[in-house]
Amino acid sequence: MACVTAELLAGNPVVYLHFEESGAASTVERLRKIGLRADTIEQLLMFVAPSKPLRRGWLDELLTRRPTLVVIDGVNEAMVLQGQKIDLEGWSVVRRVLIVPFKEVGAAVLECDHLPLSADPLRGDAYGTVHKGNVVDGVRFALVRKERFGRRRRGRALLYSTKDRNGQVELHGSDNDSGAVYLGTLVVDDTDTTPDFLTLYAPKPEEDKRPDASTVKPADAVYEVVAALPEHEVRSSDLLYAEVRRAGHQIKDKAIRDAAADLVVAGRFIEMSGRRGARGYRAVVPTSARDVDE
Repeated sequence: MACVTAELLAGNPVVYLHFEESGAASTVERLRKIGLRADTIEQLLMFVAPSKPLRRGWLDELLTRRPTLVVIDGVNEAMVLQGQKIDLEGWSVVRRVLIVPFKEVGAAVLECDHLPLSADPLRGDAYGTVHKGNVVDGVRFALVRKERFGRRRRGRALLYSTKDRNGQVELHGSDNDSGAVYLGTLVVDDTDTTPDFLTLYAPKPEEDKRPDASTVKPADAVYEVVAALPEHEVRSSDLLYAEVRRAGHQIKDKAIRDAAADLVVAGRFIEMSGRRGARGYRAVVPTSARDVDE
């Protein structure tokens, strides 16, 4: 979605071939949440949900628009729809039919694929055949989910490059112990606690190779964030998460919850009841610090 958004905002036509959904509603909804106007989407996005094997000439109408980006969502479903096995020969056939024509008109092609459940996302190959990765002549990205995405949730995934044929993308990342290059943290926030639905945070120059590393204990960081607020309190856990993120701390929601519980036990937080059963917290601030604030 981030790539699609960038191209649409630049006024470029985009083709989105989705083999795992029957319509454009979900994709359009996400683009609207990101902030794209409905008329921009209607004019520039060419969404297709194929239900029959592709035949010669079926792509001509899309090719004539000269898209700058083509998204193939559901590579394995595309192979099955074409009657191909998910192996080297099958992928070679589908690649020639589906991907090569778009590359020939100058489009960047983004293929969305899956890894076997037991595979290391930074070392494994896409489901079916290593040939999928071998023929990539650009960048092979890997998204490693850290917090689940969903409606009314804030999800987070780490973005890596596991192959960069030209070496240009990896210039903007930092090395990782696994051999992959860390490119940033992708956050999708549907909690209404922040104005941004989708954000890619670039690696910080001083950041450790492991993005979650921190020299500050989570409990101390969480306490300092709440204690610095005007009323020294937050009215719900969601607001607590948002304030911690706004302060620049990369701490998982679960770790924040655990830290808050530890602070309550330690007497540094007082648990509060918020609206509709929400759980809030008030920092126990020393009298001298409270006097300064006042």
